[in-house]
Amino acid sequence: MRSLLCVLVLVCLSACGSSSPAVSATPPTTPTPSPGSWSINGSVVDVVTGAPVSGATLNFVTASRTETSTNSGTWTLSGTGTPVARQAVTITAPGYETYETGVRWDQAGRQNVQFKLIPDRPPFSLAFFREFARDGYERPAALRAIARWQSNPNFYINTFNPKTGLPLEPAELNLVTQAIRSAVPQLTGGQFSAGTIESGNGPVAPRQDFINVKFVYEPMADYCGQAFVAANPGDITINYDRCASVCGSLKVTPETVIHEVGHAMGFWHTASSGVMSPNRVRSCSNTNFSAQEQLHASIAYSRPPGNVDLDRDPATFSSLDAGAAPLVVCRR
Repeated sequence: MRSLLCVLVLVCLSACGSSSPAVSATPPTTPTPSPGSWSINGSVVDVVTGAPVSGATLNFVTASRTETSTNSGTWTLSGTGTPVARQAVTITAPGYETYETGVRWDQAGRQNVQFKLIPDRPPFSLAFFREFARDGYERPAALRAIARWQSNPNFYINTFNPKTGLPLEPAELNLVTQAIRSAVPQLTGGQFSAGTIESGNGPVAPRQDFINVKFVYEPMADYCGQAFVAANPGDITINYDRCASVCGSLKVTPETVIHEVGHAMGFWHTASSGVMSPNRVRSCSNTNFSAQEQLHASIAYSRPPGNVDLDRDPATFSSLDAGAAPLVVCRR
């Protein structure tokens, strides 16, 4: 009887609560990652709109894996062991140019790796892009790889006026400075801006990360200016008073300046009516590239140097050494 009472008391205490600590349930076990496990995740977006691209096929060649982007454009790649430093990947999606690139692997994992696809529809134009970013207007049979700056370019303006033997007028120097400041962010999708802009009445030696700007006076020559494309150190020459006849007393044309900055930042002549047309009469006040030029410039600057037609990044993460930068002479 006493034993039965004890059992009943224990049951009551258990059911009705007591000050005694309750026995907790065994927590669920979290799976332990396999030794050497790794993962990379990110998204696929439209390079023009920034919208996610769903249903994109990502063929990770090195890992022998294929993933598909979700409705929100996200993807994940995981595995075990030690993968190679660069995971080569080919990305395809309906309505987009195929993109061949690579993603750097890290032992700690990578997150938010974003692939930007070029839409195969307006406002993007492959024909214009080939002219503008690959020299397709003057070399359609030998398209160049993308060449561009990877940091803010600094400038040195040699203010010596070869026509007068005196320094440029303050208003002329200000015009050149403002044209440079306006051009660089337009040509890089806002990724870069002009850094330090120095000036002096005489030449200086070429310096890394600087573009030197100088003036010559050759009134009988058939060019307005010239520049080395994407060279670092860079070099721009403006033929003073050669192409400013429609500008009255103004002898330095702002649009000529931004045209040459366009070359120095990595772009070429086009058949369009924009600033990079070689046949355009230079405006005395314009410092803006066309909407078409700015859009395609931002796409070019979304790719690393060495990206080739149609859209294939170099096989290494280091920039390609393309040798001496080409010189472009601008007739107007």
